Amino acid sequence: MMTGQRPGLYWLICWKYLSPLAMLSILFASFVEIAVDGSGYSAWVPSRGETERHAWPVWSILLIVTLVLASVLWIPGAAIARLFGIIIIDDNEKAWFPANDLKEFHGIMPHEITTAETLLFCIRADGSEGLCCPTLHSYDEDDEET
Repeated sequence: MMTGQRPGLYWLICWKYLSPLAMLSILFASFVEIAVDGSGYSAWVPSRGETERHAWPVWSILLIVTLVLASVLWIPGAAIARLFGIIIIDDNEKAWFPANDLKEFHGIMPHEITTAETLLFCIRADGSEGLCCPTLHSYDEDDEET
């Protein structure tokens, strides 16, 4: 809505599937590289005129692991907590976005959802996206009851 154009199918596929897959692949490859090669850095030894590999101190490895896990583990943690009915982030109140103003400014007309979009992005009848796999709990039913 901000650009006045609907993103093409290529971008929608990249945002929903390819980018997360690429990021997970990079994260996994980084862990494999550390496990296989070990962690360390190249240090210049002036007396010999060459570089040699030095291991990182234990405290720095612990700091790295802590920072990586702190930035990654909250995602599955929040999902698992929600499966058990623990709501960490209450997302009932929608954030404000000037959708109507942007639609009017750019002259955006309602988009007819195609069959391809429904299959690729699991678009519901109301236009929202969902998971392409069945879930244990339906949060839409809870919203209708309240």
